[in-house]
Amino acid sequence: MKKSLFMLGLAVAAMTSCSNDELMEFNENNFITFESHVNKGTRAVTPTAGLTRFYVFGYHNGSTGNPVFNNVNVDGTMGGSWTYDDADNDLVAWTANTYKFAAYANKNSSDKLSSVTFADGKLTIPSFTASDATDLVAAVSGNITPNVSGSNAAVDLTFKHMLSKVYFVLTNNSPEGYKMQVSNITFDVLPSGNCVYDGTNAVWTPSGTATELEFTEGSNTDIALNDARTTEEHLVIPNQSLKDIRASFTVSFYDADDNKVDEKAYNNVTIKLDSAGDNTWQPGYVYKYTASISSDTEYIVFDVAPIDGWKDATPNPVGGLN
Repeated sequence: MKKSLFMLGLAVAAMTSCSNDELMEFNENNFITFESHVNKGTRAVTPTAGLTRFYVFGYHNGSTGNPVFNNVNVDGTMGGSWTYDDADNDLVAWTANTYKFAAYANKNSSDKLSSVTFADGKLTIPSFTASDATDLVAAVSGNITPNVSGSNAAVDLTFKHMLSKVYFVLTNNSPEGYKMQVSNITFDVLPSGNCVYDGTNAVWTPSGTATELEFTEGSNTDIALNDARTTEEHLVIPNQSLKDIRASFTVSFYDADDNKVDEKAYNNVTIKLDSAGDNTWQPGYVYKYTASISSDTEYIVFDVAPIDGWKDATPNPVGGLN
């Protein structure tokens, strides 16, 4: 069962006949508690913005040391109290050791990721499949040495986004002034991957067979001259080599009388690479792919504008949310 920290005050009140030393054992500051937040300034997928559930790991003394929490469910409210269930269904007291903690949340999913591990200060999340319903965030604490005879702050878990986002902006640049419609936008990505996070860097190894992401928002709607169509965003596994990723879509052009005057199918469109001849998606970034299209465009190469931490940033960034 889950035990709230608020119950501790009742436990102390019931112990009035005990010595002061005995009462100290029930001081709420001597129990491990948690506070959490998603980095300030980020725009998370909606359920994560009101994080109410995560899963925590913890150990003391050594790289894996003595496990204190092993994928334990923690429930609560942002800025409020948290409750957890450990193996003994009880609150865990601090001891005179050095601790380290990690946690993850999968868009408040009630499903535990059973294969996740925490050792050597690294949280490993294997075989994770990205989808728009799985906004994965994670946190790793620094080393914590508690004051077992005094007050201790709650363990601060600062969650960062582990996935990337992508979307398209296509501009009608037809010299004839034709209206444009875009349809069947697909983007080939590797759907799964292994993630290793140490609190600073999240390293992904993508895996699986390439699958199509389909961008349907705004399909088959008129785009006037010099106007643009912006698609929806999709969550994706980071660190995929863009040399191996291609987009496909169809563009139709219409005159002022709504007569179709041309239709072009663009297949395996390339992505503009950086100066090193490559590009990768970084965790916590949004990638906007832009192209101007006209009725006489034969070949398209998308420009990419990375957006740091769901907000404006310089191109070709290194790192994640700040």
